[in-house]
Amino acid sequence: MSHLFLGKLINRKGFEVSFCNFGATITSFKVPISDGDQIDIVLGFDHVDDYKKSFELESRPFLGAVVGPHAGRVKSGKYMDDEIEIQLEQNCGEHHLHGGSLNLSNQYWEVVVKSDNRLVFEIVLNNGKTKYTAEYFLNDDTLFANLRAETKVNTLINLTQHSYFNLDGHQGIVSDLKMKLEAEKFLEKDSALLPTGKLVKTQSSDFDFSEFRRCPSQIDTSFVLTAKNPGAILKNEKNGLMLKVYTNQPIIHVYVGGHTHPIIGKENTVYHTTSGICFEAQNFPDSPNHANFTNGILRAGEKYTNEIAYKLELGSI
Repeated sequence: MSHLFLGKLINRKGFEVSFCNFGATITSFKVPISDGDQIDIVLGFDHVDDYKKSFELESRPFLGAVVGPHAGRVKSGKYMDDEIEIQLEQNCGEHHLHGGSLNLSNQYWEVVVKSDNRLVFEIVLNNGKTKYTAEYFLNDDTLFANLRAETKVNTLINLTQHSYFNLDGHQGIVSDLKMKLEAEKFLEKDSALLPTGKLVKTQSSDFDFSEFRRCPSQIDTSFVLTAKNPGAILKNEKNGLMLKVYTNQPIIHVYVGGHTHPIIGKENTVYHTTSGICFEAQNFPDSPNHANFTNGILRAGEKYTNEIAYKLELGSI
């Protein structure tokens, strides 16, 4: 499939969330604020061609896209499945990142359901053996993103939604915002940004967000969530807008500041390293290579579901 679809979900409170089927991407997320205006709280491009061109950049931003089949890195692109070594594409130095060059983010998905408050995208890969579904549903204050997979053969799965948020609008700076995480541990990583397998306590560290703190100007860290939800909260004290991120996954990977060069985004806005923050709800990255991580291999006949909810709060919304 290669034809373009642009869609929008709306609700009675004035939310408008726009999508394109290239990458099952969230292209804008407009919410009302106290002065009666709308604010667009995600980064993106004005034209679909710019999403395509962004995958030619040295530092691909994956703006608003569904990422997979495996979000994050896999060491040397290798893992063992039932004593069989599986070799993935090594597209990040000698490692595998975000599903390789032919990933879920840079392909057209099929639109199978569309209504005022619900959109469902599907794509089939792996020679017709693995189906991926991205379902978006909007109620009065929450956008739900349900990412699913089912397979006829064993497949390494770790899907996530890669929207960059800024509650001050896509022209703002995330270091002006504050965040809180429901996490007591984070994953230690090596110089190649791969998890070592060690879980480190957040308490008394630079990664302690148990109370609201300013968003860092640079972070690329996987946090192990407690059983409580929401896993992450982002707030803007200037306009009173608050985003709560809920998930059924064990990890939220927080990402700010990976762009090596400015990107021209919506309304000719120059996006820089602190323009947006990602809360990537997902499984443990590189999971098959660490015995203490929840293994991400989806067995033939099994089904995978990543349930994410983005709830907005502001006054009477």
